[in-house]
Amino acid sequence: MDLQNLRTAFLLIDVQEGLTHPTYWGPSRSNLLFETNAKSLLTSYRKLIASTSSSPEPHHKIIHVQHSSTFPDSPLHPTSPDIAFQDFTKSVDSELVITKCVNSGFIGTNLEEVLREHFAGQPGKLYLAGLTTDHCVSTTTRMAGNLKVADGKGREAGEVVFVEDATAAWRKGVGEEYFDAEIVHRVHTESLREFSTIGKTKSVVEEWESWVV
Repeated sequence: MDLQNLRTAFLLIDVQEGLTHPTYWGPSRSNLLFETNAKSLLTSYRKLIASTSSSPEPHHKIIHVQHSSTFPDSPLHPTSPDIAFQDFTKSVDSELVITKCVNSGFIGTNLEEVLREHFAGQPGKLYLAGLTTDHCVSTTTRMAGNLKVADGKGREAGEVVFVEDATAAWRKGVGEEYFDAEIVHRVHTESLREFSTIGKTKSVVEEWESWVV
């Protein structure tokens, strides 16, 4: 890829107050460093955007995805104050917010159109992080890979990057029949290798910092 003209997008999915509920999603969560890593990514990517702000066309784009549940008792229902983004991930300035009501960020939204317009027919890099590993982040990553939204018009390969340590999952199961949250996280991460590159926060931040001009 031509790094000077490379276009990237950072998709931050469902980092909302409702996902801090102590019991609704499960009794335990994986990756206690999720918040730290997600904040680190967002801070670094905003610096990258700021460093290229004089460019006539923005090459880097943040997209916040917000889940609006159709279930009235959900902490993410539109009538709940907890549908709001967590403080450290609230959108600023012209950062785009896309609202969805199913697992995939591509269903019932203009996300695919937004990404294809941003990449402008050139191969680019799409980074994904957020909540949860095994639901909305996984589903959106799979669709991004299947739709080839980061590929060029001439089928030049782009790249979808799933930043696994900037996601988290909850324990699954009932009673004694359950899968530990870390197992859920790891298995779903491994499954996503078919659809994406698996990234780590440290290496992604280092990559972005190397592009700052």
